[in-house]
Amino acid sequence: MGIFTASDKVRFKKVKEEGCEVLFSVEVPAAKVSDETHNVLLNIQQRARVPGFRQGKAPIELIKKQFAGHAQEETLDRLIRRHVPEALKELQLQPVATPSVEEVKFDNGKPLLFQVRIETAPKLSPKDYTKIPVSKKSYPADEAAITARVEELREAHARLERATEESVAKNHYVVIDYAGKQAGKPMANAKGENELVDLSSEHTLEGLSSGLLGMKRGETKDVPVKFNNKEAAMTVTIKEIKTKILPALDAEFAKDLGFETYEELKAKLKQVIEDEGKQKTEREVLEQVEQGLLKNNKTALPPSLVEAQLSHMLDRLRRQVMGGQGKWPEKQLEDLKTKLRPKAEDEVLVSLLLPAIAEKEKIVVSDAELATDLEKNLESADNDEKKESIRKMFVERKEEISGMIRDRKTMQFLRDKAAVKDA
Repeated sequence: MGIFTASDKVRFKKVKEEGCEVLFSVEVPAAKVSDETHNVLLNIQQRARVPGFRQGKAPIELIKKQFAGHAQEETLDRLIRRHVPEALKELQLQPVATPSVEEVKFDNGKPLLFQVRIETAPKLSPKDYTKIPVSKKSYPADEAAITARVEELREAHARLERATEESVAKNHYVVIDYAGKQAGKPMANAKGENELVDLSSEHTLEGLSSGLLGMKRGETKDVPVKFNNKEAAMTVTIKEIKTKILPALDAEFAKDLGFETYEELKAKLKQVIEDEGKQKTEREVLEQVEQGLLKNNKTALPPSLVEAQLSHMLDRLRRQVMGGQGKWPEKQLEDLKTKLRPKAEDEVLVSLLLPAIAEKEKIVVSDAELATDLEKNLESADNDEKKESIRKMFVERKEEISGMIRDRKTMQFLRDKAAVKDA
């Protein structure tokens, strides 16, 4: 616990420490409060415009009466801003969020008393971070994997042609005009022309695909469907029946993709699949290392850091889903928070553990490593303006970028020290 300083000075004392939360008190002697109040009143006097007096010439007693509330607020603000940093230094506290002032007692002629609540980073002593058990799975570029990738390419380069059949079958795509109705009345926003329907898709409106089977070109009929789990009907006219044509696996197909022969295409796909497999394997290894690190180092976390990380994750997801526009519905937002909170907590804990491990293992980032990272980033810039922006960023955010490189090095250290076994 903190110890009170001499009685003629501002006194600081820890009141409570629980997890990452610390509550401490501040007592400012009445004499210091009085001195600061006088300074505030003098400052107000110089600025105040009081009827009947030139600016700066109103009597101080008049200033005290007319601006008593404002003077007290400004005095309190000044004393808090001055003495909270002193308290943090004396009590050796490092907050991770803005301190919160509470329980203020500010009476004329008496000491100023208030309490400050802060969140601090947990005191970490990382343990069991070497020899983390890891199961390493391989993803070979075998014939089955290559064939599957070839089929993906064929699907991507497929085309639709007019079907030779006169009636609709399950393997067809159909072009339709349609109009929806429910309880005999037209439905809003349920009308269209030349709509393409894939009969093999599982996401077609319930009842529509089965209702189209057997229909002929130019035929019109009412197809029973379910719209929002309610009975409805679609008046549908078949405009065209089409079938999907996949390209043949030959040199022509390979040339369309930039290769001379089909064998060259397969060789390139094999290389791509091998590279992707290695990257996937490494990602899974690092994920297991991270999970092992988290499992072995559970600790209380500052709520504000978790909330900040959760907010960042939600905003990132919103940009991905909504393109940065709109807001989550309230119920969906709460569900997402519940779902993402454990991940946010994990990310915060990792962000605290990695620097602690780096310090313990003396993992540092040299100027040469920082310069190498700068050069890699410059290579991705396609004009001088972007290069200059990158150089500026590396100067202004040097510590942050060094921290990111340090964390990468620390993760590589943990991966190298892991107990890896082939799955």
